[in-house]
Amino acid sequence: MTESELPVTLKRFLAWLNRKGSASYDPYDIWGTRYSLWARRVYYRSSLLGLPLIAPLLLIEILCPSLRKLFAKKDRFATADAQLLLGHLNLHRLTGSPEFLKKARQLGEDLLGYSIPGYSGHGWGYPFDWQNQRGMWPRKTPFITCTPYCYEAFCGLFQITGEDRYREIAESIATFVFTDLHDTPTGQGAAAASYSPIDHSQVINATAYRAWVLVDAAERFGRADWQAKAEKNIAFVLQSQRPDGSWFYAMDGHGNYIDHFHTCFVLKKLHIINRQLQRQDIRAAVSRGYEFYRRELFFANRLPKMFALKPRIGIVRHEMYDFAEAITLGAVLQKEIPEAFRHAEELAAVLGSRYQLPDGHFVTRVYSGGWHHTFPFIRWPQSQLFFALTNLEMAKSGPSGSGIATPPSRNRLPEQTKEAASARFPAGGLRASVPASASVQ
Repeated sequence: MTESELPVTLKRFLAWLNRKGSASYDPYDIWGTRYSLWARRVYYRSSLLGLPLIAPLLLIEILCPSLRKLFAKKDRFATADAQLLLGHLNLHRLTGSPEFLKKARQLGEDLLGYSIPGYSGHGWGYPFDWQNQRGMWPRKTPFITCTPYCYEAFCGLFQITGEDRYREIAESIATFVFTDLHDTPTGQGAAAASYSPIDHSQVINATAYRAWVLVDAAERFGRADWQAKAEKNIAFVLQSQRPDGSWFYAMDGHGNYIDHFHTCFVLKKLHIINRQLQRQDIRAAVSRGYEFYRRELFFANRLPKMFALKPRIGIVRHEMYDFAEAITLGAVLQKEIPEAFRHAEELAAVLGSRYQLPDGHFVTRVYSGGWHHTFPFIRWPQSQLFFALTNLEMAKSGPSGSGIATPPSRNRLPEQTKEAASARFPAGGLRASVPASASVQ
């Protein structure tokens, strides 16, 4: 994809988003009904008994996902809103257009409006109940996989505006991440972080997310105790790496599989952590992890493969979430692994030419046999793809242009980079696109 083509892809997506708003259905919403929670609970106890119960829900998702309108309502999702915010901040950095910053601010206010009360600081989760192998996690439970995007978003708003209010919100989020999640000792100087305040899981990408927030916040807010806890989480992630360079999803017996986008999460967060720490052991882990990732999680045609080790038989050929995370990972690793960046550019070209629909949104997934799932979910993967494409464009703008989880000491693009980017993104060339009052429908 050429530089002139990328803005066209973004413009078409932004036009779609402007029409549709940021309220959305979700892949997991039909799994949050009373029947679905029961059926999934039975399935986790006995797949033989549970499969006939969950089969109708699987068929709805595959054959007619729009039927979920009978069972679920559109809602707002913190991960999606934060990624849309971050994407708009990237476009503001590139163009200097105040419209993108205005929309980012608006999304920040929206996020604050539905942060979850009752904890040590701001946190975010899902607006539906979630039945998984570990039990039923109620709606409005804050998760470490959602909350870090909000932390990054408010840090970004502070870096651009200099307004102390955003810094205080980010500190509140970091306080939640430090205080309300559980640590499970796993080895010498190592501890896994819980997914939420109500579990004691050992999910590797969740622990990597927690470690990144605490490393960043420890420097940003001068908290040595946050850094000390982060070191234990980093040790857990490093000690959990397998001899071939891969990571299981989890180390507590509920996740003995290796998939694409969770591997991206771990690699991305370890690399960003090491921008500050500059540790050889982390650098080596990322290098070994990327070698496995590139070898085992792509097909021969260089498109993403969902699993290197499957948890069950599946019928999905390509998940666009994997495209999004592969593109962002390539942007993050641009300097250290140039091949990853070149591959990200290839994937962005494929995404725009094959998987962007005429109305501007992207295909959700492609099933074996070529069947396309085109019903749009903002959280999966529309916001991820938008954020990924803006990350790629930031990386193209130069070594200092990447806005992905910018460390505390790096706030803004240099003026010459902004001027070069503005030549490709004239201020009126892309419309900022989150409606002023995007509401649940």
